[in-house]
Parts: sequence; C-alpha cells; structure tokens
Amino acid sequence: MTKNEVVLNKNQSEAQEEGLEKVITLSRPVTVEEVTYTELVLDFENLTGTDIEKAEMQFNAESPQNSIVMVKEMAKGFVAIVAAKAAGVHVSVIRKLAASDYSKVTMRTTLFLMGGK
Repeated sequence: MTKNEVVLNKNQSEAQEEGLEKVITLSRPVTVEEVTYTELVLDFENLTGTDIEKAEMQFNAESPQNSIVMVKEMAKGFVAIVAAKAAGVHVSVIRKLAASDYSKVTMRTTLFLMGGK
C-alpha cells in the first residue's frame, strides 16, 4: 500500500463514519504521474465559491466555445473540473477514469452542483 492509498483509505473511513456518499471506488485503477488511484473522495463540503469560479474560468479557458455554455453545471467538462477540485486531484485524473467511473463521478458532482446531497 502506498502513502497515497493510505490517505485515501483514511478519508474513506471518515466519510463512512459521517454517513456521506462521497467515496467513489474505481472499477479500474488510474495512474497519473506515478500515483495510482483506486478510489476518489469527493469532499464537496470544503469547496468554496472561489473554487467554483476558478473551475468556470478554467473551463472557459480550455475552449472559446465553452464560454457560451449557458448551464455549466450540465457540461461534463466543467463538472469534471469541479470533481477534481473536490477530490483534490488534477482534472487529468478524472478524465482518465473508465467511462463508468467518469459517469459516477460527474453525476455525483452534478447532483451536488444542482443542490442535491
């Protein structure tokens, strides 16, 4: 078990104690910059308005067409950036997930952004 996996497992235990649905166990591990991820902890409670604004700026900077998207909370690219911020990882980690994992992570993030729990 690597140091990063230990931290993730600690976060998972804390999330389970709180009864929150914020731990996503990946169906297929993802390795980015020599770190292997087997799960992601989506810590939405610690996000701020500034985090959301920075995610929107990053999304708009990726492509000029993104700035015309009316409801960013429904755009997968924007949602992936917010998910990465919530998980404390680079967005490339989210984008490398298996399609089913990407869908779980982005759907959970969209629910958060739309006011769900």
